[in-house]
Amino acid sequence: MPHPQTPHKHGLALAILGGALALASLTACAADTTGFASAPGFTEVDDERLTGEDYYSAERFPSAGASVFRPDADLAAPVRALLLMDALEGGLPHARYRVTYDLTSDADDPDQTSAEVEITRINLGQTFREDAMQGIPVEHQGPPEAFGIGPHVAWRFEMAPIQGMTSHVAEAGRRELSDAEVATLDCLGAPCARLDSPTGPQGDWIEREWPAPSAEYRAVTIDGPDPAYVVDQMLAVMGEDAQRGTIREVPAREPRFQFVVSVNAGGQDVLTTGLGRNSVVFDDAIGTVWVRTAQFSDQPGEISELMQPRSR
Repeated sequence: MPHPQTPHKHGLALAILGGALALASLTACAADTTGFASAPGFTEVDDERLTGEDYYSAERFPSAGASVFRPDADLAAPVRALLLMDALEGGLPHARYRVTYDLTSDADDPDQTSAEVEITRINLGQTFREDAMQGIPVEHQGPPEAFGIGPHVAWRFEMAPIQGMTSHVAEAGRRELSDAEVATLDCLGAPCARLDSPTGPQGDWIEREWPAPSAEYRAVTIDGPDPAYVVDQMLAVMGEDAQRGTIREVPAREPRFQFVVSVNAGGQDVLTTGLGRNSVVFDDAIGTVWVRTAQFSDQPGEISELMQPRSR
């Protein structure tokens, strides 16, 4: 007759084994990083610093604690990366985000995917102030602090599905950029440092249905949509293609997905715009897909898509 405590012992053994396997998986995940996030100039940022109580707050995630799973468990890599970065850096009233994203796998193991995300956040506060204060006497000009003080920053994340997380952070790195560096950056055909926001190529843009957030997080406030939500929307319009990885190439090619989110960049205040491009489309006829969005404050916004034919 089996000992009455045997099932308990077996359960404990399985739990210990599960924990060991999880630790081994995490270790392997860290060991398999490509060095993307630790490139020269980037300083490593510990995952515990990224995902503390400030990040998993009830304000950011209203349903936090309602499930055994994290509220951001199902978020795509660039969406979660934007939430993580802004939580640590703090928001800016006038900014531009340039986001590049690749989802890839090895040819020998196509089911094992990993994501590389780079976010460059340009502080447009002082440029916006100079433009807005033209012709206004110095004594009546608003202080620089009112327009946002903070460095231009670049973050890199290497992420992979593990432990119930679609986009677990395997490695993260941060660096600050000078005005001179930012002045050289291109944001999908427009200079990143200028107030004018890119609008994409001319063509037959088709209006799409406004997507809901892919998880329950604070997507929109009176100040407008969260930059993470803007990218979330553009990925949703891009559809299944945005969830399919490509075989990793060495040397690496230009990132497949690029997004630009402009927050109160010029002209209309409390306006957030987005422009995204997928340059690798799994379709014989379509070569490139573009998506653009615009939203005033917390009012309903507009989102549209342009599909460019594949070059023959």
